[in-house]
Amino acid sequence: MNRILFRLPDTQLAHELRCSVGEEIMDIESLGNTFGYVFAPFSLRGKHPALFFRSDNVLSWEIPSFSDAVNIDFTDNSDECYQEYRSVFQQCLQYLQAGTVKKIVLSRTLSLELSREISDADLQQLFTITCQHYPHSYVSLVQVSENCSWLIATPEVLLEDGPDHTWHTMALAATMSVEEASGLSPQDWSSKDVEEQQIVANYIADRLQELQIPISMSPLHTLTAGHLVHLCTDFTLPRTHSLGHLVSILHPTPAVCGHPTREAHRLIEETERHDRAYYAGFSGPVNLSCGTHLFVTLRCMQILGHNACLYAGGGLLSASKCDKEWQETQRKLNTMLHVLQ
Repeated sequence: MNRILFRLPDTQLAHELRCSVGEEIMDIESLGNTFGYVFAPFSLRGKHPALFFRSDNVLSWEIPSFSDAVNIDFTDNSDECYQEYRSVFQQCLQYLQAGTVKKIVLSRTLSLELSREISDADLQQLFTITCQHYPHSYVSLVQVSENCSWLIATPEVLLEDGPDHTWHTMALAATMSVEEASGLSPQDWSSKDVEEQQIVANYIADRLQELQIPISMSPLHTLTAGHLVHLCTDFTLPRTHSLGHLVSILHPTPAVCGHPTREAHRLIEETERHDRAYYAGFSGPVNLSCGTHLFVTLRCMQILGHNACLYAGGGLLSASKCDKEWQETQRKLNTMLHVLQ
């Protein structure tokens, strides 16, 4: 049996599903026709299948207000990662400056060798600690197989139930620390940050308007996720189209891929030297008692026994600076590093 835990943002209730092995989703348009949990990769045509865990039996309980630290020691490969990132960044910058793409999202990994194997009890504790650290994020623990689990704490909605029988999605991009963003209005952010977020907002608006349905856009605002702050625009739209159809239209957005999306996707596959797997994909409950809530799989950690792999990325424009972008990814990696310590 596979075990899935999740906690919706700004709630204190954890939900648990115990499911059989995930079934491969052959057609993403069919998503929404059954009850359960979806866990999908960045590339829906890659070697990692989109999985659906069927279940309508959900256990729920209150998140405890305190949990002991797990205190797992580890060593990492950060020095090696930095050199690789600089090399790939320069390749991406050439594409941007040549006008091949306007934006590309460059991701990186951090490999950890853990001092001991992660037990099932450790996984439960890590999930609880993550919920306590990041109350405004979507937190989930997805057991893909007996030896592989993904821990996620993400602020970004892909598509979810909205008020009054609507759908809700968002354009989320640009990053500052809480300290850097203190006292700033969204319009006070750098022109690079505002442009990066506007690319995502324009893309989502254009894709939804192609469906010839009315959409409502919020003013640009900030969204806080742990120690980081992002620029955000919310969208609501009527339920005239199915969950699966909208997901197939929206994923992947320029927030995790780039723009133009198809060209950015191709360049990511050519230049990144790691497999994104389920990083920058999406996951969440579908048609369960808590509703339907799909989130982009960001701020995540893949756990494999004595080892773990963390993922983070950032949007690059032609004005991007390597060291600044590197520091942004490091701050994002800290989301998961903090729960181990």
